[in-house]
Order: sequence, then C-alpha cells, then structure tokens
Amino acid sequence: MKIIIPMRLDKISDEFENCEYFLILEIKDGEIDSVKTVFNDNCGEKIKQKIDAIICKKINEKNYKKFSKKGVIYKAEGDDVDKNISLLLENKLKEICK
Repeated sequence: MKIIIPMRLDKISDEFENCEYFLILEIKDGEIDSVKTVFNDNCGEKIKQKIDAIICKKINEKNYKKFSKKGVIYKAEGDDVDKNISLLLENKLKEICK
C-alpha cells in the first residue's frame, strides 16, 4: 500500500496545498517498508506514481478531484504521522468526501 502525507516540518501539514514536502510511505504486511520525501512543487505535480491513499487535514476542491482518482483521501487526526498510519491500518480514519 502506498500512502502520501503532506508535511510541514515534522508534522502533518494543516493544508495539502501549503505543505513543504510529501512523505511517500510504502506499507507491507502492516509495517512501513520504505519512506521517500518529495518536495512540494505546485501541489504535488511530481506525484505521478500509483497511490492507494492520501492522509491530510484539508484539501481544496481542485486537488481533491485530481487525487481522488488516484486513491482514497482520508482525514488526518492530529499532527502525528505514526498515529495516523496506525489509524489507517485499523480502518479508523474517515474518508474525505466532497
């Protein structure tokens, strides 16, 4: 499972569009297998690969339409990446619907 999380410093960014960088995590057998960092350039234009999920606090309509075609967009709970990954794997994050 490939997950993208917009980040500011070491916390989940308040807005997808204003993040400093994206964490791209590969999850295998319920564990983080790899982590890649992609710096934000125009709201994720570099994100071309297949993704399964995005975890974010807020995303605008344009990016929602663009990225919801690639994977499910979930509402982050708080700033902690590890907590949100755990919640996702436990099916406890809510999907963002627009």
